[in-house]
Amino acid sequence: MRLAAAPFLLACLLASTAACAKDASDYSAQELVEALTQRLSKSLLAGPTRDAPPNTTAIVVLEGKALPLAAKLQSTPGMRMLSKEQLVAEQRANFLIISQLGQQGPDMLVDYETPNNASFGTLRIQQKDGKLVFKAEDTYRSSSGARATYARIYGGQPCRNGSEMAYRFNYADRYARSGDCPVERFPTSDSAFEW
Repeated sequence: MRLAAAPFLLACLLASTAACAKDASDYSAQELVEALTQRLSKSLLAGPTRDAPPNTTAIVVLEGKALPLAAKLQSTPGMRMLSKEQLVAEQRANFLIISQLGQQGPDMLVDYETPNNASFGTLRIQQKDGKLVFKAEDTYRSSSGARATYARIYGGQPCRNGSEMAYRFNYADRYARSGDCPVERFPTSDSAFEW
């Protein structure tokens, strides 16, 4: 009798394992964003230049269609959620912008930008073998796009000595690699001659 029940129990165990399998769309927004910051941690934790202090926490900013996610996301030891106003107040140069997070079948798509390393685009998030996997859907690198982002966020804002943006602006503008502001205010244009 015991041997006859074993195949049935094994079939039930396999069926329950399949029922417990998760798709990427089954993860919470918090889990997905934390996984994304871990995936991009090398670039998000780097300083804007070799001379700038390194980051210890990934900075995440929401824009556009991703703004409603703010109520679902919390800062953690490895990730700080900042509003655009907080970002500007801290003059951060290295951050992740998420402009959309949406479902496509069992997968999730995220539109992102990391201006410090001039990357942007869409990543597909899939669940494989119990782990979230990120695949480039449409990703690009563009220094002019990064300049446009910095000009949009910081254009006309006063530059503060010692801030990440002061280091980033100084380095990009080929001044000394210090955190001293070469100009009083950040340029409003995204011209390569100004940024």
